[in-house]
Amino acid sequence: MEKQVIFRDRQELQAHDLDNTQTWGDQALAHVVKDAVSDERHYTGLTVSAHSATELNVDPGRLYDGTTGQVYAIESAQLHSVFSMLPLQDEKWLAVSVVGQETETNLEPRDFLVDLQTREVEPQTVAMQRARVAEVHIAQGLESPTPERPEPPTGYTLIAHVRLTSSGIQEVVLAESRRLPNLNKVAGRVDALEGWITTAEPRIANIQSDIAGLADGLSHRATLEQAMQLAHDMAKVKERLEMPDDYVFYGADHYLDLHETDTAAGDYNAMVEEGVRFAPGATTTAPLAIDNPLDGAATLSTEGFLLPRYDEHPRLRLEVRAGELTINQYQYQTTDTVQRSMTRRRIRYGQTRTVSTQSSFWRSGVYNAANRTFLVPNGGNRYEVSSSTRFGNYVRLTAIWYDEHEEPYWDEVTTTHTVQGATLAQTFLSAQTGWHTSAELYFTSVAGDGAVTVMLTNLKDGQPDMQKVIARATLSAAGLSAGWQKVPWPRPVYMEAGRRYALIIVSGGAHRVGFTEGTEYTQGMLMYAQDSDYLADHAERALMLRLNFAKFHAPRVAIQLKSLELAGGIHDIDMLHEGFRPDGTELRFQYRIGGTWYPIEASTAEQLAASPALLPLRVVFTGTTDLMPGLLLTDSAVTLSQHGTAFRHYSTERALATPSDTIVVRTLVEDFDEADHTVDVALIVDGSPVAADTQRTDRVDGRSHWLESRFTLASPTTAYAIRIDGNTTDPFKGFHIASRIDLAL
Repeated sequence: MEKQVIFRDRQELQAHDLDNTQTWGDQALAHVVKDAVSDERHYTGLTVSAHSATELNVDPGRLYDGTTGQVYAIESAQLHSVFSMLPLQDEKWLAVSVVGQETETNLEPRDFLVDLQTREVEPQTVAMQRARVAEVHIAQGLESPTPERPEPPTGYTLIAHVRLTSSGIQEVVLAESRRLPNLNKVAGRVDALEGWITTAEPRIANIQSDIAGLADGLSHRATLEQAMQLAHDMAKVKERLEMPDDYVFYGADHYLDLHETDTAAGDYNAMVEEGVRFAPGATTTAPLAIDNPLDGAATLSTEGFLLPRYDEHPRLRLEVRAGELTINQYQYQTTDTVQRSMTRRRIRYGQTRTVSTQSSFWRSGVYNAANRTFLVPNGGNRYEVSSSTRFGNYVRLTAIWYDEHEEPYWDEVTTTHTVQGATLAQTFLSAQTGWHTSAELYFTSVAGDGAVTVMLTNLKDGQPDMQKVIARATLSAAGLSAGWQKVPWPRPVYMEAGRRYALIIVSGGAHRVGFTEGTEYTQGMLMYAQDSDYLADHAERALMLRLNFAKFHAPRVAIQLKSLELAGGIHDIDMLHEGFRPDGTELRFQYRIGGTWYPIEASTAEQLAASPALLPLRVVFTGTTDLMPGLLLTDSAVTLSQHGTAFRHYSTERALATPSDTIVVRTLVEDFDEADHTVDVALIVDGSPVAADTQRTDRVDGRSHWLESRFTLASPTTAYAIRIDGNTTDPFKGFHIASRIDLAL
C-alpha cells in the first residue's frame, strides 16, 4: 500500500491510528482494482441458473466496481423466486443484476467508558463488521410474443438475462461480456495467439511483395479484346505459313533459325538471329563473375548463385513434438529422380540490334515457324522448347533484346540422380513468394551410419513428383546429431505463393525424426513410400520442420562484377545466364564509361560507339526486403563482339518437282539506308552465281521495303540456292533481311 501507520514501543496509540491502518489498506486495494484490474464494473462467479421452474440460483461471487475500486461479495448461494413475475400467456425477459452496498453486521456487546474518574463502563450492543455486499436486483421486461431484453438500472451490473413463459423459466443467458477475465486464462490465450503469430507473421510480412508482383503481372496482361484480335490475325498468318516448303513454286524463310540456311558454303559469312545480319568481327566469350567474393552487399551460394545480402528468417515452423518416426522402418527402394534447372535469361545489346518484324513469331505460338527453339549464344546452340512449355517474355527493342522465361524452373536442362533408402515426404502449401534458403529437420536420435538425402519437389496429383526435383542436398551420417539439423540448399530455391511443394527425406539409416499433430499450418500431409509410384499418407501428422527464407537488408543493391574486356573495343554484348526475376522486381546490368554508369537499355547503346576495350560492369537488384531477383554466375556466358561491315548468306538448295526457268525472289529488307547500305540478291545454279535480270522496290513503310529480284535462266533448272550480300560503310549502322519468299514460275 502507499501509506502505513508507524507503531513504536511505549508510544501512545490513538483511535485514528487504527482507523488509518484499515483505511489506507482499503484505498491501496481500490487503486489496484482501478489501475490494474479494470476501471469498469465486472463480476466473477455469480453464475445464474434455474434451480426450479420458478426459482433462480445465484452462486457466490464478487462484484468489482472499477469506478470506485471497491469489491462487493455474495458469500453464499442465493435463491430468488420469480413466481410472481411469470407472464400470463406470452413471454417475458428478466434482467438479473447486482449492485454494491455497504452494511454493518456482526452485532456484539461491548463496554463503553462512561466516567473517566471512576472508570465506570456501560455495555452496549454494536455492529463490529462493515461488509460490502453485492445485492441482487431483478428487473422485468414487458410481456410480449417477441419480448425485448430489459436493461438493468443505472449503476447496476448485468449478470444474466432470463426468459420466462407462463410455465416457468425457459432460458438463462449469462452476461459473459461483463465477466472479469482470469489472468491465467488470459495468459493461455496470449500464448495461443503468440504461437499463431509466430506461424502467420512471416506469411503476412511479405504480402507487400506479393501485391507488387501481382500488380506488375497484371499490368503486362493483354485484354480479351486484344487476344481475340491476335487470334483472328494469326488464323490468317497460319493459313499462309503452313504451306510446305517443297511446294513446286513456293518457298519462304523468316530467318528465325538456321534450318533453311547453308552454313557449309565456303564463303558463308552472316549471322542469323531473327533476320540475316552482319557477321561479327572479333569475338570473345567469358562467364559473369563477382569482382569481390567478400563484397558485403552480396550473398554468393556454394553453386555461385548471387543474391543481395540477406538474413535467414523462418516462415513455416512446426516445433511442437508429438512423437517420432524411424526413417528406415518403411520399404527400402531405389528411386530415379530428375532435377530441374532454373530458367535462362538472355540480353542482347548493341546499336545494330535492329528489330525484325518476324520476331513476333516468338509470341505467336506458331511453334513450327520458329522451330520451337530458345536460342542461346556460342556456336548457334539452342534448346528445343517442348509443347508443354509456356512461352515467356520476348521483348524486342531497337538496340536491346530480352528473352526471359516465365517459369522459374524448366525441364529443358535436367540432371538425373539415383537415391536409395526409405522415403518420407512432407507436402505443404507455400503461402508466400520468396527465396527458400534452407530447411531444418528435427532428429530425435541418429544412427551411426546412413546418409540422408533431402529433396524439394513439385507435386503431381497431390503427391511428390520425383521428375520435378528443384533442390537436393545430402547430409552425411557423421555430420548428423540429435536436435534441429539444418539442410542448406546449394543455392536458394524460388518458391511461389499458392503452389504446393514436398520436402522429401531418403535414407537407409535408423534415424528418428519428430512429428507434430495436425495439418493446419502446412495444408499438406506426411507421406511414406510404399513403392516407386505411390506414397501413402500419415493422417493428421506433419514433420517437425522449419523453412527458412531470405530477408534482404535493402530494397536496392548494386554489386560489382568483373569488367568486360575485348581487344580493339566492345560494340555488342550478348549475355546468357540462369536466374529468375519475379514480378515486381528488377535486375539491371550497368556499365561505366567516363565515370558514368549507364544501364543496358535501348536508350544507351550509342555509348558503345566509344569502342571501350575495358568495360566495368555491375548488376543492380531492385525489389523488396522480402523478394529480389536472383542470378546464377556459374555456367553464365557473356559474348562480346565488334560489328561487321559485310554479310553473305546462302539458302539451302531448293528442289523443284518441275523444272523452271523463271525465278522470283522477294526479300524483305528493314532499316535500310541507301546512303550507307547496299544489298544484292543472286541465284546459285549448278554452283555458279546468276545475277538478277530486273529488280524492283516496293516500299512498305518508313523502315521496310520489299526487294523483288526476277531471274530468267538460259535453261530450266530443277534446283537452285539463293545468295544475299549486304554491306555497310558504318559499322554502327546496321540493317537486316527479315524474310524471303521465292517463287518458281
